[in-house]
Parts: sequence; structure tokens; C-alpha cells
Amino acid sequence: MLKIFTFSLGCLLLFTQCQNTPTPPKAAPVTTMQEMPELELPQVNAITKEGVIQFADGTSRPIPHYGEQGWMTLFLVRHCEKDKTIADNPPLTAEGQARAERLGRVMDNAVLDKIASTNTKRTLETAQAVRRWAGDPVMENFPFEAQNDWLAENLEMGSGKRIFYIGHQNSVPVMLNNLTASIRYKNIPDLDFGRFYIAVTQGVGKTEVLEMRY
Repeated sequence: MLKIFTFSLGCLLLFTQCQNTPTPPKAAPVTTMQEMPELELPQVNAITKEGVIQFADGTSRPIPHYGEQGWMTLFLVRHCEKDKTIADNPPLTAEGQARAERLGRVMDNAVLDKIASTNTKRTLETAQAVRRWAGDPVMENFPFEAQNDWLAENLEMGSGKRIFYIGHQNSVPVMLNNLTASIRYKNIPDLDFGRFYIAVTQGVGKTEVLEMRY
């Protein structure tokens, strides 16, 4: 009888100990660059003609290899807010037009050789705002399906050039992945229109990318 009682008491103590053991905390989810909150990306105010990025907090940094032969500088953004009440080839909303003007002011003193975009109303209207502020550089546009050919041609002939590209939530990451020979960049979230990328490149797989907001 004593042995049975001792065994039962041991089981009871073990059960109580298990009940009081705290549940280990769950690991925090890994945050990728594409999921970073808006405030964690620096806010760009201007790009100077010397290739210096000026940020909203008063700091600045030069764009790597800016103007060096053998390097091309690509500025990449998604088009601004579109009118979702129009299904077929929508233009920008009033909010989108205001954002496009803000983007243009960022590029006011920058020196651009070319502005390129896909051939939709929302990308062309965004591009026109940048063009007005950036000294009326050459404009190019093409269908989304021709983007890879456009990039290959400009990588071959664009050494030393500075090109501003306006695309879409999927086409901008596609171009960045092509440049970096990676799958690092995911589609931009549907309601996120403020991403601003600078890709400094010598060709596929030889690209440095800076990511910020405007």
C-alpha cells in the first residue's frame, strides 16, 4: 500500500510541475525588406545634380558610382494612385496626381538622360509629372511585355546614363530581380505607392539597390 501511495504522489507532483511550466514564447516572424513598415525606410526629399540623396531627417548620402563610366543609374517607382472606378486603363486620381507632383519635386535638380514607362495612362501621367520637374528629358514608353527587351538594350548601351523608370507593383520588382539576378523583390503591396528604388548597375548580377520612400 505504501508503494502505491508513493507512486501516486510522484505522478501528482510530476503533473503539477508540467501544468506550471510556462509555454515557451513563439519566435517573432522574420520581417523582409518588402514587409518593413513605412517608418523604417528612409524618406527621400531630393536628388541633387551631383547625385546626393537628401533625406527628410536632414541626413544625406551619395549614390554609389554616380556618373562613373561603366555604371548606369536607374531610379524606379511604381505609378501613383489610379482611379479604381475605371476598369479599362484608368488614369491617376487627384491624390495620385498630387503624389506625382511630389515625386517630380524630388527629381527637380537631378540630371536625367531619359524617363521610361509602360504605356498605360497611370504610368504615363506619373512620368509626365517627373518630366516637367526634371528638365524635360527624353521620354520612352513600351508595353509591359517588352520590359525585359528594353532593359537588355539599355544595359548594353546605357553606360554612364541616368534613367527614371515608372512601372507597376509587379513590373518594378521584376526589373529589380532581373538586375540583381535574384528573387529577392516581391510584388509591392496594393496600397503602397511610395516606394523609391535606386539601382546602380554594371549589368545583370552586378547591381546595388537602395530602397527608400518619397
